[in-house]
Amino acid sequence: MVAEYEKTGYLTKEFKLFHLKDIVKRDYTYHYHDFDKIIFFLSGKVNYIIEGKKYELKPYDIVFVNRNEIHKPEVDFSVPYERYVLYISTEFLEQYKTEEYNLRECFEKANRERANVIQVAAMQNTKLMQNIRELESSLEQNEFAEKLYGKLLFLQFMIQLNRACKEEKTHYSHSTQYNKKIVDIMDFINEHLYEELSIEKIADTFFVSKYHMMRQFKEETGYTMHQYITEKRVLAARDMILNGVPATRASLECGFQDYSTFSRAFKSKLKKNPSELLQ
Repeated sequence: MVAEYEKTGYLTKEFKLFHLKDIVKRDYTYHYHDFDKIIFFLSGKVNYIIEGKKYELKPYDIVFVNRNEIHKPEVDFSVPYERYVLYISTEFLEQYKTEEYNLRECFEKANRERANVIQVAAMQNTKLMQNIRELESSLEQNEFAEKLYGKLLFLQFMIQLNRACKEEKTHYSHSTQYNKKIVDIMDFINEHLYEELSIEKIADTFFVSKYHMMRQFKEETGYTMHQYITEKRVLAARDMILNGVPATRASLECGFQDYSTFSRAFKSKLKKNPSELLQ
């Protein structure tokens, strides 16, 4: 039996910062979040897998994980795994999008570059590192207007990060360990979630044997194609419902043939009925 992807981590604030250092061995499973995530990798021996692509991390790499992207780290615990992790409300960042600036541009550019990891020149000496350390310190304080001050530091950090992403010296690290065909298929699925999307159609599109494709997909990702498609559709429908789209319409637009099938998949994945989502 194939295990489902898990949603991990909860975010009830606009953002949350963690400074983590894992020494004791633990198992990481594939999972996703309903918020954006940034990882500042400090030390360790880690490969980070995001939507089928594996990145070998180097100190001071910055990892962008978009909302709903399925990912996990592979960690060699012979050395400590240390990093800063930022959970960020996608809706909060979207409030800072105007004709002049967009604080989610760093995530969007990573998507355009098809690379989830960047390397900033002399990162340890940049304003970014200073910002994140100041933010960490401020969140540990209990001083006058500390929440407002923390928010200001966070926004300053996001501005500096987006500026860094535009610099010529910033390098987008492309995964060197992945099956291009399978990643292309995953991209195709995510681009066509709202259309008819059978296994046969995907196989015909990529001129491959259906059974060979299904076998390779499971070998590369650990999950069946049907499971991946269903869960991505459920997550897309959830976002539509949260944005005010009626559940019946969201289910149809996300490729479910009937509402009962959608409702069962939704309940299995999110542990609640679609009607309970906005309660």
